[in-house]
Amino acid sequence: MIKTLELNNVGPSEHLEIEFGDRLTVFTGDNGLGKSFVLDVAWWMLTKEWAGEMAMPESLITASYNNSDQPEPVIRGQFDSINKMDVVQHYVFQPLGQVWSCNSNEDERIIEGNSPSDSIVLYMKYDGTVAMYDPVKAQADEFARALVQERARHYENVSISFTQKTTRIYSQAELWNGVQKRRRQEFNGLIADWGDWQREDSFAYECLKKGVRHLSPKGEPFSIGSLRRVKADDSRKFPTIKSEFGKETPLIYASAGIRKILSLLYAMTWVWNEHIELCEKYNMKAASKIVLMIDEVEAHLHPQWQRSILKSLESVMGSLLTGYDVSTQLICTTHSPLVLASLDPIFDEEEDALYTFDMNKEKCEIELKKEEWVRRGSSAAWLTSPVFGLETDSSEQREEAIKEARLAVRNRVSEAEAQVVHQKLVAALHQADPFWSFWRTRAEKRGWNL
Repeated sequence: MIKTLELNNVGPSEHLEIEFGDRLTVFTGDNGLGKSFVLDVAWWMLTKEWAGEMAMPESLITASYNNSDQPEPVIRGQFDSINKMDVVQHYVFQPLGQVWSCNSNEDERIIEGNSPSDSIVLYMKYDGTVAMYDPVKAQADEFARALVQERARHYENVSISFTQKTTRIYSQAELWNGVQKRRRQEFNGLIADWGDWQREDSFAYECLKKGVRHLSPKGEPFSIGSLRRVKADDSRKFPTIKSEFGKETPLIYASAGIRKILSLLYAMTWVWNEHIELCEKYNMKAASKIVLMIDEVEAHLHPQWQRSILKSLESVMGSLLTGYDVSTQLICTTHSPLVLASLDPIFDEEEDALYTFDMNKEKCEIELKKEEWVRRGSSAAWLTSPVFGLETDSSEQREEAIKEARLAVRNRVSEAEAQVVHQKLVAALHQADPFWSFWRTRAEKRGWNL
C-alpha cells in the first residue's frame, strides 16, 4: 500500500504532499487541477511503469522558470516494496536522459531503492483503460533480470537488453477482446474468460456472480444470463446480463454504466485469479495487500448507483478475498456529491482521507487541502459545502435571479424594475419554490403591484 506521496515542481503545483488513508482516499476538486495526475504518479511509484504519459517537471511544460532558477523536480513516496517494508523512495529528474532517477541511501542497494510494491495494484483510468500489476510477476522478472546481468559480467563486449514489462495495461477494447502477441495469447479478455469461467463453473465464475449481486443497483437487481451467439460473422458466444424481468442482454449491448461496472468486476476477478495461479506456479505466498485506484468513480453511473458504488466495491473485495487475510486500499477521484454523501455512515478518519484540489486565485496556484470530515447528510449539503463551493444546489439561472431579487429589495427599486426581476424569477423558479414566499412578502411591503 502507498502511504505518502510528495511532489516538488512536478505537475500542476509547486508542491503537493499527500498522506493516504489506509482504507480509503478520495480526491475531489475542479477539472484540470491534478486529480488524475496524482493517481498516475501513485501508480508509477508503486509499479515503476507509467500507465500513460510520464510526469514531467513543471519548468519543462510551462517554461515558467528561467534556466538559472529552476528548482529541482522531485518525486518522493513511502510504501511497502517487494524488497523492503516501509521503504522511502526519492526520485529526481535527469534532463539529459529524460528519466526519473532513484537516489537511494548509501546503505541501500539500488535494487531495494528502486523496487516496486509488494501489493497487487489495479488502476482504472477515466477512459476505461485498465492497468494491472502483480508483485509475484515483478519478483520473477526482477530475479530473471538480475540473473541475466550476473551472467553478462563473465563476458566482454556483451550488451544486455531486458525490455519485458511487469505491468499489464489494456485499453477498453483490449480488456474485452483480448491481446495476442508473437503468436501467443497474452490476454484472453472479458468475453473469452467470462465464457470459459461460466462453462467451467469455476471459482472465478462464483466471484463474478457474487460481484454482480453486490454491484447491482438497489431495486433493480440483475444477474448473469446464458452465453449467446449474437453475430453471423463472429463465432464467439457472448456473456449476457439478465434483468429482474428475465430479459437477457449481451454485454456488448449493455449500457455504458453496466459495461464500466462489469469491466471493473472482471479486472478485479482476473487479477486475483491470476495472482493465485502465479503463487501456485512459483510456490509463493499470496499477497496480503491490494490497492484499487479508480479515476472518476461515478462516470456513466445513475445517481442511484453513485450513492452505493464505494460501499459495493468494498463488499465485492470482501467476497472475492474470502479465505485470505488481505487488506484493501481504495483510492479514487470524484466530482459527485452523491458519492461523498454515501460515505457519511462509513467514513473513518483513522483509516480514510478526503482531499480537495482548489485554485488559489490570489497566489495563482493550485492547492491541495486535506479536509476535516464533516457529516453533511445530503448531496445538496455537500454541493454547497467548502468541498464543492457552490452557493446553491440549483441552476445558475435560479441562483442569479434570486441574487437580483434580493438586491432589488435591498435597493428599493421602482415597480417597473421590480417587474423585470419578477419575470426572471417566473422563468427560473418552480411554482412551489420556497423563495416565492420571501419575494411576495417583500413586494407587498414595497407596494409593488406584481
